[in-house]
Amino acid sequence: MRDGTDEIIKTKLYGEIETLEQQYRALKGYLAESGDNLEIISTLKGFRDTLNKISTHVLTLYTLEGQKAKITWEPLLTNIDNALETLQSLRSKPKSTIQLSLNISEPKIEEVMSYLLTLKKSLQ
Repeated sequence: MRDGTDEIIKTKLYGEIETLEQQYRALKGYLAESGDNLEIISTLKGFRDTLNKISTHVLTLYTLEGQKAKITWEPLLTNIDNALETLQSLRSKPKSTIQLSLNISEPKIEEVMSYLLTLKKSLQ
């Protein structure tokens, strides 16, 4: 916009998407194999927090451009929150809880990542 706010937001958004990509690879790697349960819980929390930041940046960017936006991945965030709550309260097996929460989400985590990677390319 006039004062460069949109460029600042785009730069932050780009960086957050890169961070989310790293967390996504760590989650997928853990789910494909086995790993440290505490580390994966921390990674899942980080993924959720980063996705929340991205949501804020996307909404702000659209608002600055005079457009309306709806964050379509809210159900995924809700399922991640539910998985984290389940893991904290029941001390259940993280791998199966995380897989279930990601599998029942609409949109799927892969769809959200695909959208965000396309968005990232448009920010370059």
